[in-house]
Amino acid sequence: LWKCNPSRGKSGGILVGIKVELYDVGFFRQGEYMLQMNLWDKTNKVKWNLLVVYGAAQEENKNAFLAELSSFYSTNNEPILIGGDFNIIRFAKERNTMTGVHRHTPLFNSLIQFYELKELVMCGGLYTWTNNQENPTLEKLDRILVTRDWEDIFPQAVINRLPREISGTNPLLVTVGKNENLSFIQFQFDLNWLNNPDFF
Repeated sequence: LWKCNPSRGKSGGILVGIKVELYDVGFFRQGEYMLQMNLWDKTNKVKWNLLVVYGAAQEENKNAFLAELSSFYSTNNEPILIGGDFNIIRFAKERNTMTGVHRHTPLFNSLIQFYELKELVMCGGLYTWTNNQENPTLEKLDRILVTRDWEDIFPQAVINRLPREISGTNPLLVTVGKNENLSFIQFQFDLNWLNNPDFF
């Protein structure tokens, strides 16, 4: 099952795929910067929410993104995983140039603290984005945040940063069981998917 938010120019698109053999989808909720799916986990017999975000790249839209994130989360009363490209770093060490943090970093960190979210540790590197220049800027813009009750369901959850293929962003893979050898896994987008009427 696929669900998407269309891109705005060269940024902002979200694509989410769910294996219906593993999950029933209760409802979809779509915002300008995020897409939420309410899932029934058939294996663990529990309901939880998946919230995929693509934060505003433009400074003037970051407050609207953070307000929408707060609004989506505040109406949630089940375990939740929030992941994607937030387009905001949390700490100066998340940028290779060490030139400080974004103007919206304090508000972003305050939301995380207020809602008692935990950031899952990422394996495989420090940064998730590059500007692909000769002397590149590297930043950690992508991350996975979870509630304590989500982590109670999936205590072995691990994030693996996969290799970049085309874009300037590394895909993140969340595994919730035993951490198996993932060196053979790579994400590739097949343009033929767009020809399938069930894709959208």
